[in-house]
Amino acid sequence: MAVGAYEGLVGWRYILRRRRRPKVLVVGLLVLLFGAVLLGGGLYLHFQSGAELSVFGNTPGAASALMSAGGGVLAFGFCLSLFGALNTFLTVFSAFSAFMVTIGVAEVILVLGVMNGFQGDLRAKIIDTYAHVVVEPAETGAHIDDYRAITEQIRGVEGVLGATPTLKTEVMISAPTNLAAVSLQGIDTASIGQANTLPRILDHGCLEVLDDPRHTCRPWLLRTAIKLERPTRFQAMLFDAPHLAFRIPPENLPPVLPEGPAAPAQAEDAPEPADEAEDEFAFPEPALKRAGPPPGLMVGAELRRNLALWPDEVINVVSPFGELGPEGPVPKSRPFHLAGWFSSGMLEFDSKLAYASLDAVQRFMGLGDVAGAIQIKVDDLENARGIRDRLREALPATLRVTDWQERNRNLFSALKLEKIAMFLVLTINILLAAFSITSTLVMTIIERKREIAILMAMGSAGGSIVRIFMAQGAFTGAVGSTIGAVMGLSLGLALATLGLPLNTDVYYISAIPVDVRVLDVVAIIVVALLVSLASTIYPARYASRLRPVEGLNAE
Repeated sequence: MAVGAYEGLVGWRYILRRRRRPKVLVVGLLVLLFGAVLLGGGLYLHFQSGAELSVFGNTPGAASALMSAGGGVLAFGFCLSLFGALNTFLTVFSAFSAFMVTIGVAEVILVLGVMNGFQGDLRAKIIDTYAHVVVEPAETGAHIDDYRAITEQIRGVEGVLGATPTLKTEVMISAPTNLAAVSLQGIDTASIGQANTLPRILDHGCLEVLDDPRHTCRPWLLRTAIKLERPTRFQAMLFDAPHLAFRIPPENLPPVLPEGPAAPAQAEDAPEPADEAEDEFAFPEPALKRAGPPPGLMVGAELRRNLALWPDEVINVVSPFGELGPEGPVPKSRPFHLAGWFSSGMLEFDSKLAYASLDAVQRFMGLGDVAGAIQIKVDDLENARGIRDRLREALPATLRVTDWQERNRNLFSALKLEKIAMFLVLTINILLAAFSITSTLVMTIIERKREIAILMAMGSAGGSIVRIFMAQGAFTGAVGSTIGAVMGLSLGLALATLGLPLNTDVYYISAIPVDVRVLDVVAIIVVALLVSLASTIYPARYASRLRPVEGLNAE
């Protein structure tokens, strides 16, 4: 139902305040200033203590108490100032209705922005670890024999930025203090950066050590300062470089038994055993000498912390798929040395993933030159499904091609449903604002029965009276939606730019991610306007059914 200029003018005059009363606004601004002083004092004390700033998880004390009190007073002062600003030109009931709509719209925008931020952050970490598109054998347990030729063929497909082969197996890592179940992945260090962010998330070490255990990483690739927190045999080791990169000399590494069933002959230059009579308590020297250190292994930062590992420490990797012994299957165990660690930003990956060279994993599993999968990176993430279809047509039927949406369908479907449910739940705040609009219009009708009767006596039809009160609700909803959208967008963009810091010792991310999307903002504004307009239907129809005689006799 269209609202004419006459009805709009009358409706607007009903909700305007005749006299400006900025008292509430002044009080709100004073409260806001007091909260800012408290918050500033808390921040000053916090920075003086040298502690890390965090929204949650700050150390209890005077600084934390002042910041908490200042934040609460700031929020109260902001709400009071907003209501006072609306009350300077709107009546009390109309200002309260517009305030409710404003808070509801801004709250929904911020919450959905935070949910979008977390969802995007989670999606980025999963995709960066497992690639955009993955090619693997269609048969479970099979391997790709001609993976080199297939990888080159995939790189020639339009839209593909890079591809790299991998080989995955489930193992147990045994350290001197603990053990853990790990997903061991063999990677091609020369091409892993084409489809994976591993080279960019290394905290210590470099990928060259995986191919050559004797390789020494350059100083600028070692970004983590090593702190000796426990007395171990590693404290006695010498540094081979000033950048605190621990290296174990090959002669200090323990001997490793050969992988085959037969032991090799003793080295020609092995020292002859000393006469027992000369030194009865002499420590026996090993009969076998190592030609070099064991293969390198990259682990997640959380896994390294759980196992209490140190750079170049030798650890055992155990696989249940071993050889068949006289009494049954015997687990396979091989030594690796810790070449470094990485931080993906996701706890599950940093505590369950380990990387070694493709050749080392192939030899560990007793396989030939094969790969278990080929990870692919595409130029457009949203077009990964189209590239997947082109790869399915180009590759043989013995290979299965899946994209990131297909591989994580359950997770992202659950996140989408959660977002929809949260939107519906938060819409209740807008419905509460709609009830306030309804109550405001009913109070206006009761208060202005005589004016309504005069309008009807002068010839105003029932439809005109309906449009007048619908104009009131529409004006209130439009004011609240506009201010709420501006507030939500401003706060969302500020948080996305500046960020809310989190305590990294407690949380696995450094700041709360915020991603405000235009489509969400438009949908929220439309819903707020529709709800505000719908809340005026009952009061408007009630006013149109008043008889002029009842209104003129009203006191």
